[in-house]
Amino acid sequence: MHGPLLLTAEDHLTLELFEIVAFPDGLQLRMALTATGRPAELAQYETRPLSDPDDPSTRWSYLSVRARVDDIEGEADPYHPAAASKPCGSGPPEYRTEPHYWLDAIPVSGFISVTAGWPRIGLGSTTTTIGLESSTRTS
Repeated sequence: MHGPLLLTAEDHLTLELFEIVAFPDGLQLRMALTATGRPAELAQYETRPLSDPDDPSTRWSYLSVRARVDDIEGEADPYHPAAASKPCGSGPPEYRTEPHYWLDAIPVSGFISVTAGWPRIGLGSTTTTIGLESSTRTS
């Protein structure tokens, strides 16, 4: 993969795959989601389901990412989910998060599929298949 890859762009929302880094035992995906306006306001309530499993509030939601490496598919959990918001008083609201995801496998096929979405803020689910460079696949 060369440089950032735009996964989707919708009104007030963009989702990018910044980088894929190969390690001997897996891949690191670096993503970035930017929201402005109403989607940014809704994103302020981001949380993971394990944050408070007893909270019945329907406002809690998050960027959902699923990955497929060859015949293995599953939900990807973020680490380093640094999120930043710009308050409404200083212009239109803005929200940005740059989560990293770990995949425990290097694809033999040379391809991974990533499905991401956050319906609560208006980001529909999108699937992208990414071909990895041969240098990314070697350990």
